[in-house]
Amino acid sequence: MDALTYLRKKINAYFPDSAELQLGGKLATQRRFNFYFKINQGQRYLLYLNWDGEEDRFTLKCLEFADTELLGSLIAAYPESGSKVFNAGQPRSLVSFEYTAEGQLSALQFQGIVNEELQTAVTGAEQILRAIDPFYTTVSH
Repeated sequence: MDALTYLRKKINAYFPDSAELQLGGKLATQRRFNFYFKINQGQRYLLYLNWDGEEDRFTLKCLEFADTELLGSLIAAYPESGSKVFNAGQPRSLVSFEYTAEGQLSALQFQGIVNEELQTAVTGAEQILRAIDPFYTTVSH
């Protein structure tokens, strides 16, 4: 399985209510390097997966918007307008990483609100997603 297919499947598995946003019209036929995912209905967060253009290096961001209504209107405009509509969002969290093999990612950089910085460079998609999940809370014992 190629890196993008693997990552997109992992995002949908981690956030079961998520939906990948699809471009429409003439934009749908252009090569895409950015993928957007609505995490949950009624929330003000959006995931952004970007191929960095080098080998299998990627950036995963969680964007935060002022409110759910604004995000809803931007999502509605996305199919015809493209990703520029999401410029209103503020980066909440960012993890850059390299896909080394199926099930193995190498974390490169963390920015913003990160739930847990990984102690080891080699990790899995679930740990990367948990690190930027705006709904994740740690349970202390």
